[in-house]
Amino acid sequence: MSATPPPLPAGPTVPHAAPPPRGWWQRNWKWALPVAIVSALALAAAAFAALLFGIRGSLIGSDVYQDAVARARAHPEMVALIGEPMTEGFMPMGSVSSSTTGGGSGEADLMVTLTGPDGSGTLFVEAGRARGQWRYASLFFVEESGAGMVTLVDDDTGIGAPAIGQ
Repeated sequence: MSATPPPLPAGPTVPHAAPPPRGWWQRNWKWALPVAIVSALALAAAAFAALLFGIRGSLIGSDVYQDAVARARAHPEMVALIGEPMTEGFMPMGSVSSSTTGGGSGEADLMVTLTGPDGSGTLFVEAGRARGQWRYASLFFVEESGAGMVTLVDDDTGIGAPAIGQ
């Protein structure tokens, strides 16, 4: 005889275990991930802008740059070629290095975009610094179209007194 055992008495039911609580990332990743990516990109862009403006500021703030642009603005052929007022481009190209050892030495090799109402072009600056005074090897302007060139200073014309004394 096969008898089935009687059913077990209903005892206390074991509640299902609650799932473990979800962590912060699991709850918030849909908005946190884009915020993190955008923040990283903004930080990288800010670092690049700071570097760019730092380089620009050091070039534009150099005494040889200031003097070269002032000479170009005061030169009558430059005024006739591109007109007044002349504005400089945003970012000069090149380098300026100077040292205070030995009374002050250095070199400058710059290209500066100048724009006026009648045209635009590039001012090329080559200068050396010895005993604290800058002397131009060449300083000339080439119009963008190539139609005109103005030599402000070169080895043949000389510059007389030093461009900038310190």
